[in-house]
Amino acid sequence: MERLALFAEWTNTTPPERIMDGEGENRTFSQDILVYAKENGLSLDWFWMGNEMGLVMQAHNQARRLTQ
Repeated sequence: MERLALFAEWTNTTPPERIMDGEGENRTFSQDILVYAKENGLSLDWFWMGNEMGLVMQAHNQARRLTQ
């Protein structure tokens, strides 16, 4: 939740209240958080795992596409 609050602060957006659906092993991201992530460029790798590699690779791949 701290990363989500930080992202919302950085981007001046309002995240959805519900981020998870289901119970136990069936628990998954809610449709609301998936739409918010897509519309605002929120990396789910970073949000869920704190994994910066996804952000680095996304920037790398975008740069390579622009130079080809």
